[in-house]
Amino acid sequence: PAPAERGGGAKMAKRTPPDPKLVSQLEKVAGECYQQVLLPINARMLGPLPQPETVTSRPMVLLLGNHSSGKSTFVNYLLQNEVQKSGVAPTDDCFTLVTSGKEDSDQDGPSLCGDPDLGFAALRNFGNTLMSHVSLKVRSKIAISNVIVVDSPGMIDCPATSKPTIATSSVNPTYDRGYNFMGVTRWFANQSDLILLFFDPDKPGTTGETLECLTTALQGLDHKVMIIFNKCDQFLKMHDFARAYGSLCWNLSKVIPRKDLPPIFTMCTPVPSLKPGLGEEAVADLHNTREEVIDKVRNALEMRVDNMITKLDDSTRVLQMYAWVCTNVRNKVREVWWRVHLSSAAVLMGLAGVSFACYFGREELAS
Repeated sequence: PAPAERGGGAKMAKRTPPDPKLVSQLEKVAGECYQQVLLPINARMLGPLPQPETVTSRPMVLLLGNHSSGKSTFVNYLLQNEVQKSGVAPTDDCFTLVTSGKEDSDQDGPSLCGDPDLGFAALRNFGNTLMSHVSLKVRSKIAISNVIVVDSPGMIDCPATSKPTIATSSVNPTYDRGYNFMGVTRWFANQSDLILLFFDPDKPGTTGETLECLTTALQGLDHKVMIIFNKCDQFLKMHDFARAYGSLCWNLSKVIPRKDLPPIFTMCTPVPSLKPGLGEEAVADLHNTREEVIDKVRNALEMRVDNMITKLDDSTRVLQMYAWVCTNVRNKVREVWWRVHLSSAAVLMGLAGVSFACYFGREELAS
């Protein structure tokens, strides 16, 4: 459906999506370049590049945020299908993957990670507890096809404790969720092509786990992240909106070490049972922003190409810097080596001269 039909916003120009076959060919060429060009050089130099990970079969969009921030409602609106349960209280504690298919089906965590074609086998490294908190939903009648939308558990503010179990280590601690939530979020973030981080008026950046996610799980992935200030149509007064927006900016400034904050997309998802509190002009602007976000999701395949090229470029630059450092260290070592040996040779020649002078001087005195 057109944006105007779905929420009252203005129509936006549709961009032509890239050819999936061309994208697949680019992925193949980039993978061959990484494995056949960069990794051999990296192996000879004992460099820092990791082995290539299995890439997910489709572009992926990750939704993060505290509970009741509107993630599941946005998923249902985005896909034009009631796929997820939604409510004020937490309704789901799983990473739920939703994608298109010929027939409706559901898969649990073990079957999802056991399918080598999907690219989620690495999730087994986070333990068996996570396997019961991951699921896949394939739906035939959804508005967006060939994209994996990941609805994550709502972030909360309860104390995290580390339990001394056999499987627990200082590298991979066991939190109150039963698995390393930040580690799993980091894995999904690395695999995703677009990350939507949701905030809402009730908790505008005050949930500690959400802010921790920004500083740990999403570190270095700024080019993928879109910050969403959702449910803005619930404000009754513009003064309340200004205070909540200012509070969000203030809290984000404490964890984002930059002078300029990233763009914050203020939007809302239409709920038939709720009437907007702001005026028609303000609500129309929120609808336009929402359609802009949805347009980004539709272009996930294009962003997959950008992220693939960016990752290859970053790996090349890291290896180039490593080679430059190694070359300079080797030249310095050679310079010091020659300097030490020349100094040693000069000292030995001086000692030889002194010994020679002493020997002939003694003979002259004896004569």
